[in-house]
Amino acid sequence: MSRALVALRLRALGDVVLATAAFRSLASGHPGAELHVVTERRFAPLLEGQEGIARVWPLERTAGATLALALALRRLAPALAVDLFGNGRSAVLARASGARRVLGFDLRGRRALYHATVPRVAHPGGGRREYAAASLLRLARAAGGADVPARPHLRLTERARLAGEAALAAAGVAEPARTVALVPAGSWPTKTWPLSHAAMLARALLGAGHAVLAVGGPGEEGVLARLAALAPGVRTLRAPDVAALAGALAPLRALVGTDSGPRHLAVAFGLPTFTWFGPAHPDAWTPDDPRHGFWRTDLPCRACERTVCPHWNCLPALAPERAAALVLDHLGRHGRPTVDLDPAARS
Repeated sequence: MSRALVALRLRALGDVVLATAAFRSLASGHPGAELHVVTERRFAPLLEGQEGIARVWPLERTAGATLALALALRRLAPALAVDLFGNGRSAVLARASGARRVLGFDLRGRRALYHATVPRVAHPGGGRREYAAASLLRLARAAGGADVPARPHLRLTERARLAGEAALAAAGVAEPARTVALVPAGSWPTKTWPLSHAAMLARALLGAGHAVLAVGGPGEEGVLARLAALAPGVRTLRAPDVAALAGALAPLRALVGTDSGPRHLAVAFGLPTFTWFGPAHPDAWTPDDPRHGFWRTDLPCRACERTVCPHWNCLPALAPERAAALVLDHLGRHGRPTVDLDPAARS
């Protein structure tokens, strides 16, 4: 009888990171079983070598690749498949794996492919939201997973460490332990702080004695270049893949900026963070930990979840001067002490 388990979380970066608590739950709750994780190829390097994951199956977004993977999973003959993503492709893959038990979220058009479902969200009420990692963990627990903290966690692999060191060196970062990462862009246009605001914050951080490293994703190279031009002294990270990005962020002092994939990576590696929110709800994307602060708009339409908005003014109204004061205060109280990160200081 197969002791393989399959967990599917196809994308995106932040969501894959948030799913690590669910992966840990499944691996701990099924001792002796092998956990196989399916994710899109660009995110596979992040999960390879992580504790509890026996194999990562990378997937391309093509019909041929999906069919080939479905056949490979069927040969694996897993006892259990857990769809932590919940789109049509992941639901079909989970069911096509031939697993004796398939679980997923209770979503229209997908629930019929699962043997058991749980609600996607379980908001506590009173205007609060469930942390996204906790939502994924609920599904893992329903699949027999162990009760683990609802917090993303990643181990820095040797591959990621070396790739990160190379990326930091190429960016001219001499002292990672004294460097603050700044994420100016967001995955949605409505989640992106105006670039002029980000530049003013970068100047304030530089003026306070912090080194600043601008961080972005594919396609955001122009934004990072403009930020560096508006705030001379800012370094720009160019990471070739997610492993290098993880390795570059892990040794830094803190990360500040928009709600983004790099921000969730920072949380997974224990970096303090400070984030601004407009259309997204901070409860859904922030762990209950004082090291992870945030500032949100007070507009009544906040947390609307809109990716486009005809009257977008929530994030522009978060003034950079106030943001700088909040960020510097947060770093003073929660930023990693450089003595804890500097090998020379420990010798």
